[in-house]
Amino acid sequence: MDRSGLISVLTKSGVFMVTGVFCFKSTYADFFYQSQKTIGLRNFYIEREYNDVPLQNIGSWTQAISGRFESGYTDTPIQMGLDVSAQYTFRLNNQNSSRSDTIIPFNQDLGKQDRDYAKFGATLKLKYKNSELKIGELLPKTPIAYIDDSRQLLTTYAGAMFESTEIKNLKFTAGRITRINARNDDHYRKLSLLKANAPRYESDGLNFLGLDYNFTPKISGSYWYGQLEDIYQQHYANLAYSTQVGDTKIKLDGRYFNNSEDGKALYGKIDSESYGVMTTLQNGNHVLMTGVRKNEGDSIFPTLAGYPPQPFLHAWSNLGFVKPDELTWHILYNYDFKDVGIPGLKTTLRYLHGSDIYRPGLKDNKETEKSVSVKYVVPEGKLKGVGLEVMQIRTDIKYGAQYEPGADYNETRFIATYTYKF
Repeated sequence: MDRSGLISVLTKSGVFMVTGVFCFKSTYADFFYQSQKTIGLRNFYIEREYNDVPLQNIGSWTQAISGRFESGYTDTPIQMGLDVSAQYTFRLNNQNSSRSDTIIPFNQDLGKQDRDYAKFGATLKLKYKNSELKIGELLPKTPIAYIDDSRQLLTTYAGAMFESTEIKNLKFTAGRITRINARNDDHYRKLSLLKANAPRYESDGLNFLGLDYNFTPKISGSYWYGQLEDIYQQHYANLAYSTQVGDTKIKLDGRYFNNSEDGKALYGKIDSESYGVMTTLQNGNHVLMTGVRKNEGDSIFPTLAGYPPQPFLHAWSNLGFVKPDELTWHILYNYDFKDVGIPGLKTTLRYLHGSDIYRPGLKDNKETEKSVSVKYVVPEGKLKGVGLEVMQIRTDIKYGAQYEPGADYNETRFIATYTYKF
């Protein structure tokens, strides 16, 4: 090849290389440039003192650090993205480590809690127009499965989840969850049912689909179905109405759950219904929520092992208020101090009262829970974003359910958080 030919080849190669680099940058630019990266710190102290029962108090003081990378999407016909997370916590004290504290994993072989533990996860995201499929670590907030951020490390799940808003006013969701990584666990385990003093039976997966629809700007409704294979089936329906009278925002919300056994019925017959209504009033810095919920059937409301929350149940709390035939009324008041010269400060008062709990041979079976929390997030300055929260919870349980003896307790939590966004 002569010199002019070589120059021609090199020139063409250079053009192809530059073009290739340009296309690569164009295709993947949003993947990196629109990504979100965060580092979180969380200091958590919890102490639970049991009353009038021979149970050792439990609690711990832990420090956690977490990191999360959420990518943007590639500029391709089917857009791709990737999320990666890591969570780690270690114990700062050695008190009361001989019993599980719902924070640190408990080592059955050694008869004590672990010193530290970590969680890791990754999620592949595939997006086309207004539809998205996520595979891997999932953080669902649905009536069928929900994350838990009430303790130190986050409860997560593994599986696949599809969401679409292609149809106007309708959100369609479907998926399958095969594993749960509970708040005090460092492994992804098969799904099971939370049931005291019973063998652990595992399901191959939790299948679900959901329809959320806005009928009008003021009226919305939902229907969800879940199947924990060979354990239970679950139906959920919701209807909500929102309006405003003067300066007061009003929301009326009715919810219904129906649960029954599924397939091999590994935990036997499941017969549980729950229906409730709640009213929310918001005026300026004041929020008042109150309502009533009634359970029907012979079974406790089914909850996944690992005790992830079910906030779609009106009156869900520490005690849950999920016992057979239980009638619960509840009230919550929240105040934001921003207009009295203390921006970032909020307080919440809550009271729940459950009665008519079914337990053979015992009458007047009831339970109550009272809680108060004060939370402050620094709004500006060098410490902007630092959060401090104090919570006090008091419970009073008369008998409990047949398989869950009553155990009153008082619980105190101190939480300090900080999240840095890159």
